[in-house]
Amino acid sequence: MIIHKEGMKEIEAACGLNNQQLMDRAGKATAQFIQETFPDARSVFILCGNGNNGGDGFVVADVLSDSMDVHVLLLHGLPKTDEAKHAYAKLDPSLFVEDISPAESADVIVDAVYGFGYHGVLDSSTRSIFRKLNAYRHKTVSIDINSGCECDSGACDRDGLASAYTCALECYKPFHMLRKEHHMFDHCVLLPLGISHNITSPYAEMNEQLFFSSFPARQESDYKGTHGKTLIVGGSYGMAGALCLNILGAKTIGTSYLMVGLHDCIYPIVASKFITPVFLPFHKENQSHTLKNAVVNAKVVACGSGWNNLDCKNDVLETILQNATGPVILDAEALRMLVNNTYLFRFVNVPMVITPHIGEFAALTGKPVEYIISHRQECALQFAEKYHMYVVLKGANTIVVSPEGDVYINQSGCAALAQAGSGDLLTGMIAGMLTLKRDLFQGLCMAVWFHGYLSEYGLQYHSIQNFPLECYPSVSDELFRKHHI
Repeated sequence: MIIHKEGMKEIEAACGLNNQQLMDRAGKATAQFIQETFPDARSVFILCGNGNNGGDGFVVADVLSDSMDVHVLLLHGLPKTDEAKHAYAKLDPSLFVEDISPAESADVIVDAVYGFGYHGVLDSSTRSIFRKLNAYRHKTVSIDINSGCECDSGACDRDGLASAYTCALECYKPFHMLRKEHHMFDHCVLLPLGISHNITSPYAEMNEQLFFSSFPARQESDYKGTHGKTLIVGGSYGMAGALCLNILGAKTIGTSYLMVGLHDCIYPIVASKFITPVFLPFHKENQSHTLKNAVVNAKVVACGSGWNNLDCKNDVLETILQNATGPVILDAEALRMLVNNTYLFRFVNVPMVITPHIGEFAALTGKPVEYIISHRQECALQFAEKYHMYVVLKGANTIVVSPEGDVYINQSGCAALAQAGSGDLLTGMIAGMLTLKRDLFQGLCMAVWFHGYLSEYGLQYHSIQNFPLECYPSVSDELFRKHHI
């Protein structure tokens, strides 16, 4: 389960345990993890703050002092909370040290400075100590949240305390789901504390079992139009490849009726590669006549990929937005065209999905790239609510949000997708998936997860460095056969 800071507070308040009992469970679970993960460790250095996270560290010290040489440093002075004071009082005064010098020879370092309530920036003294301790990242264990990092946004001070392992207490937090963005830990381990709770998480999850159990397999009575028609309008002179990748994405999902709108100058290129789509070649003078009927009859429309050199892109976008009867997916150039024109979203009466990368989203929102990077979830949710649309904010951990506040932080994918065209492929996959799924948010989560997972699965046959996006339909075919779909 993934839960934000306020939700975790609710869980703790309603679980029937007091803060002292929670601290005791957290500290003992962490100590047990250290004993199991570092069985040969003989010494541990524990860095404690003055709050309850520091109290967790005191409990760890108490448990491990029976079998290890323990050194505890009070980073910010004596504990301030009653629970931490109680845990502190149980420790032998000889365990406490005045500086970080024992950290170098310690087998394990425990980060128990800040909990999930941290926000802001580190003070200069703490920053200096963290910089020194980050040389020992390989043997550091952080309790719940790495110190110097925010629970909900995943924003981290540049000198936050990095770790080999971070122990998520009871529930995963958004911070843990954003590892590929902040790289603050190598491994995250969930430590159950035996807390009962009924709170509903706003965070969706997706994995192979959930994906294939939710995928609408074909029935014997299905025909090509059972799930409706998919329309992709993309490409332009010099940018035919973007549209080809859109088509590959739709074929990866198994779209059964695909219509493709494209400028007639690239029609020979694209039609020579694909034989199953219904092609709708157009030019500036006849785009509306050619596309309007297809837009009206399409269950889903995706557009914008490779439109950079399209001479009638404004007219084509107008045709789509005025006539669409189902979800519209806006990608790449279609998004750039709407910078400073986001008010147009308010006049569209069908569900809208935007698929920006960070730079495109910064332009749409008018916020600095650096701010978006540190507040990706917050900014995506605000935009989705304001314009009543779905946002797929692409990145190492792509975030999907709905206008109702649902959130999905994607965990699949690898550096094989760090290449031009991977976003165009995703747009096609989203279009194909939304044609099959009635639940738009779930369909987006499924498409984003599958897009990432196929890059991981494909590493059986290809390298990260030269991963061919063209393999996606064949790799997905292997997975569909594995699951008898």
